[in-house]
Amino acid sequence: MSHGPGRGLETTEFHHEFRRETDTLMRRRLVWFICGWGGFNTLINGIVIAMYFVNGEFPAIMQITTSRQELALPILIASWILVYGMALGFVLTNRVSTRDVVRMSIGLIVFGGLVGITGRALGVAPNLAGFWLSHLIACLVFPWRVRQALVPIAIVVPLGIGSAIIFEGFSQPKVWGLTALLLMFMTPAVMLCWYKHSQRLVRASNRFLSDRYGMLRQELAYARQIHEALFPKPIVKGDLRFAYKYEPMRQIGGDYLHAHTTRDADGNLETLSVVVVDVTGHGIPAALTVNRLHGELDLRFADNADVAPGEVLANLNRYINLTLARHSIYATALCLRVDLKTGMLSYASGGHPPAFMVCADETIRELGSTALVLGAARNEEYEPEEVSLAFHPGDSLIVYTDGAVEARGHDGRMLRIAGFRDALALGIRDGLAERIGGWSDHLLDVVTTFRGGSPPEDDTLMVEIHRPVPGRGGEVDAGSEAGTLGPAADASATGR
Repeated sequence: MSHGPGRGLETTEFHHEFRRETDTLMRRRLVWFICGWGGFNTLINGIVIAMYFVNGEFPAIMQITTSRQELALPILIASWILVYGMALGFVLTNRVSTRDVVRMSIGLIVFGGLVGITGRALGVAPNLAGFWLSHLIACLVFPWRVRQALVPIAIVVPLGIGSAIIFEGFSQPKVWGLTALLLMFMTPAVMLCWYKHSQRLVRASNRFLSDRYGMLRQELAYARQIHEALFPKPIVKGDLRFAYKYEPMRQIGGDYLHAHTTRDADGNLETLSVVVVDVTGHGIPAALTVNRLHGELDLRFADNADVAPGEVLANLNRYINLTLARHSIYATALCLRVDLKTGMLSYASGGHPPAFMVCADETIRELGSTALVLGAARNEEYEPEEVSLAFHPGDSLIVYTDGAVEARGHDGRMLRIAGFRDALALGIRDGLAERIGGWSDHLLDVVTTFRGGSPPEDDTLMVEIHRPVPGRGGEVDAGSEAGTLGPAADASATGR
């Protein structure tokens, strides 16, 4: 495509669709032209022939005075009818390709011009007005480009000038005057083709974009269902509770949560391993990365259900460094494991925002990063330190992604870790530790309120793990669904 409106859509798919549309339009318009313009001329010529057979002579207006003219006129009329009839037959039977249809449309106009030149040379056609009119109608009807509109002019006009000089003895000034007059009358038709093609290209581009946008939205909806299916189900009963809330910046995002449990012979929960990952970037690229990490984590826990958090973090770093870092894709992650037998929590954090433990005595403990961002160092250089601490009944662990602490208010200020910690203190006063799902609901509401209702600028994931005091509280928060995936998630999302 050589016109401005199409430069942004230089794709094979668009070219194919535009050519197919042009082919259909050209075939339909060629039939119209043959039946309309060709039929009109055939009717006029038929009347002339009928008058000849009735009166024994041609109409006086045609000034047929010689036997040569009497012979030439029926031949020209018959050739006109034959050529237009054959063209119509070829088009209707689909025996010509798209390129041949274009050539045929140009050929019919050139043929009309040649008939006019021959008739003028023989004295049975007064001028080339018929060619000018047929070319104008063709420019109105056919989806020609400028180059295609110029072809008949480039062929017929020089031949017409040569014929005028050879057969009619036109002087040079008269020839140049005739040429200038003909080109002046035909220029608007060529400009019309340019305008029509440009507008058709704009309409096709807009239609292409609209169709692809609709398809993309539908594909994103399907992708979101698949993406959400990767998230684990919450645990709302038993000696260990687990819930989360996820609000992607777009339909799908780069925050990911993986959970794996082990149980004893009676089905009682023994350990809970959780991995929270935040991939650089947003939208589809980040979601594709999440899918790859999901498979890697599934494989790791399938090989060893009791794999330590430090080992999980090291494995993720190796995978991202070898496969994704070359594309400037990195991630932060926090891997943790709660063992109910020992009452211990072990974790390793690779550049992730600090998690917070809300203790039963209402104190808040910060769990900082223990290693570099994932993918920044080679496997042999990566040293993921693992930290263990007691996880008592009544304790809650809050893990989140940086979309929470980097949320901005209308004044441009970030919530930051200090603001997040203040929100935790407020939640302690409201007794959220005893309601599973209460922390994630409360914290996401704080972040949304801080943004002033503005859309999120990053994916936001809130995760809470709570060890309830035996025989006290721990019910699902009223009006809250643990494990939901953002305000726009539909009822089919996993974890509801």
